[in-house]
Amino acid sequence: MDMPTRYVLDLCDTSGAHKPIASFESDSPFHPVAVGERFDDIGWNRLDGVGVIASPERPRRYTVHSIKHLVYPTAHGLTVKYCLNLSPFDGPSSPVWGDQ
Repeated sequence: MDMPTRYVLDLCDTSGAHKPIASFESDSPFHPVAVGERFDDIGWNRLDGVGVIASPERPRRYTVHSIKHLVYPTAHGLTVKYCLNLSPFDGPSSPVWGDQ
């Protein structure tokens, strides 16, 4: 019997307490990212209960600081977890993206 695979993307802010700020789950893999890439919050619901603090008009910008991968079996199948550590970024947006 095939066991389902669950994909989890956890995001942590490396500034301050280095705390988890958002988590997403999927039945299919997330797109790959690399250290140094931009990763913008344009409306995540925050794990700490403060709700949504960014929007497409006022994004909160980050760069990927480091990445950790975890793969482990559970009673319900296999979990593949991507943990992205994000560093705040307040520089200008790339001209390719306009003002996003």
